[in-house]
Amino acid sequence: MADTKYLELSNSSSKSGGIAIAPDVIESIAGITVDQIDGVHLIGNNISKGFNTILGRDSLGLGTKLIEDDRGLVINVSVMLDFGVSVPQVATKIQDRVKQQMLFMTEIVINEVNVQVNGMMPDTTTSDIDPDDIFSENNGDK
Repeated sequence: MADTKYLELSNSSSKSGGIAIAPDVIESIAGITVDQIDGVHLIGNNISKGFNTILGRDSLGLGTKLIEDDRGLVINVSVMLDFGVSVPQVATKIQDRVKQQMLFMTEIVINEVNVQVNGMMPDTTTSDIDPDDIFSENNGDK
């Protein structure tokens, strides 16, 4: 984010000083939370991780975006799901867990978590082709 607008925590005591959290931290918390849900893969969290490591950037918030608008704080999450999972159930789980984790870790209330499912990950397939003899005539038939 070019203009980093820190989020002030309302319960911070004026005697002890204020507490402010950068939007990138909120996005990272959401990203880590989503990444821990079975069957869910954040968009950009695998390919971009290498590039961001080289550039010295944090990749934990990839696939998440924090927006502040008239609805309050909104997090948009872009994911791919494993084939065979229930899309509505997993999307609801993402929404619930992100809101709960944010409240627990920061005491910040997220008004909306929008889940954008961009694709399905196919089941892993097994191959009968011998990796030591990939040009064999039997094509995996033994």
